[in-house]
Amino acid sequence: MIWNKLLWPLVLAALLAQAPARADDFDIGFLAFRGEARAREEWSPLLDSLHQALPGHRFEGHFLTQRQLDRRLAEGSLDFVVTNPAHFVLNRGQGLNWLASWLDPRFGSARESVAGSLWVHADSGITHPEQLTGRRVGAIHDQAFGGYLLVAEQLRRQGLDPARWQMQFAGYPADALLYLLRDGALSGAMLPACVLESMVAEGLVARAEFRALMVQSESPCVRSTPLYPGWSFAAVGQVDEGLLRSLTRALLDQEQDGRPLWGAPIRLDEVERLLAGWQLGPGATPPLQLLRQVLVRHWQWLAAAGLVLLALVLHHVRVSRLLRRRTRERDRLHGLIQHKEQELARARQATLLGEMATGLAHELNQPLSAIQAYAQAGELVTEEARSREAFGQISRETERGAAIIRRFRQWATQPLPGPAAFEPAALCQALCERLGPRAEAGQVRLCCDTEPGEAYGVAPAVEQILTNLLGNSLDAYRRQQRAGTLRLGLSRADGGWCYVVEDSAGGVEQGVLDALGQSLPASRVHGLGIGLLVSYRLAQRLGGRLRLENTGWGTRAELFLPEEA
Repeated sequence: MIWNKLLWPLVLAALLAQAPARADDFDIGFLAFRGEARAREEWSPLLDSLHQALPGHRFEGHFLTQRQLDRRLAEGSLDFVVTNPAHFVLNRGQGLNWLASWLDPRFGSARESVAGSLWVHADSGITHPEQLTGRRVGAIHDQAFGGYLLVAEQLRRQGLDPARWQMQFAGYPADALLYLLRDGALSGAMLPACVLESMVAEGLVARAEFRALMVQSESPCVRSTPLYPGWSFAAVGQVDEGLLRSLTRALLDQEQDGRPLWGAPIRLDEVERLLAGWQLGPGATPPLQLLRQVLVRHWQWLAAAGLVLLALVLHHVRVSRLLRRRTRERDRLHGLIQHKEQELARARQATLLGEMATGLAHELNQPLSAIQAYAQAGELVTEEARSREAFGQISRETERGAAIIRRFRQWATQPLPGPAAFEPAALCQALCERLGPRAEAGQVRLCCDTEPGEAYGVAPAVEQILTNLLGNSLDAYRRQQRAGTLRLGLSRADGGWCYVVEDSAGGVEQGVLDALGQSLPASRVHGLGIGLLVSYRLAQRLGGRLRLENTGWGTRAELFLPEEA
């Protein structure tokens, strides 16, 4: 019991003595872009001076990469951090409080002490950044301020796009990039200024093996970019204000060769603008993040607008489908109406033609019958042989005329008879022989120019068309009271036969040509009347075509009929 009473006060006193010591331990994170060993060597004098200025506190240095620093800051395991200005801006949300700015002895200014350099091998022959297009270029990482960000920004200002290079982010330490460049693994390297000079001074590389591009200055270090604010010593989170004042005073009192090493905090507007241009930092929201914020903040209105837009799209689709369907239906009905109108017009013309054919047949049959009766009576009462032969010829021709009228009436009102094989040349010769006396009486020379061959069609219909055309020409010569030549030509054409009737009787009025195939001719020039219309209709029913045109001296009628008409 006595020993217990003596032991507990001693243990309690020891615990009370140790508690303040743990409370005075502080962790400082240093950005070690050249590796832990080199950073420890560089920043150990700072830790020693802090221990001397603040003997009641102990400061432990942690030399980390940028990602390691980010992780330690997120965990809250650091009390202070020494890093470049871009890293400070990127982590300002961690509650960083800038205490002092590093005055690099090589530059001597807190506002101008960080730059970047673009290096290539001295023997590469590359003298301009444009020559690195498509080649492998190394950097520490895509947010390295002194290397990639500063050099890439300078390239962009010169109108060059580093995305056209094959970027390789090798990570820390930065020294490895120079080794890769020296050994030919890289065509170029983006590094913080003064890294190469430091490695040359340490005997790690030879300066003659490298050449800088976009050089802006070579003193005190070669740099390819303008100078930006230097490193910062910042407190993390809530730190005792008394300690902050003492620590800041100790930093500002540090000197080297009579020159201060730390200065007052400065504004980082230029750094923030650079980061915003690269969509980094708190002032630059990435597009996807900005879109997400807008969606989260205004999702009700956006959803309503989306529903309205969807309704409009569906309505548009429905209306378009209805419009297309009704348009197709309209076009179908329009085509049907046109077809019916054409059929009706043909029916009216056929009816008119049938009525006229019936009337003409009735009117012509009576005089033909009378002529035949008189011819037969004359043949009976006369005894002279030549007269009997003449009366017999008149009787035969009247019988043939009556047959033509019957066929004409049949063709105008009923389907054509069936086709059969015939020789077009023989048909043309027979026509010329039959119309020869009539042509001689009118002092017209009838020429027949044919080719041998065989066709398949309705020969009487072809004969009727040619008879009408030749008769019209002879009538035209008679009305003009002039002599001339009438030619009937026959030749093979592509896929059929071509019949040509040419005269020199003066031509046809244009109105008759325009009305052909549409209505009855309005006038009867050259004897053109219902016979021409019948010929045109017959040619169509035979699957051919009849074309009439004026030449310089008369009329040319061209009838084309297929092989099987």
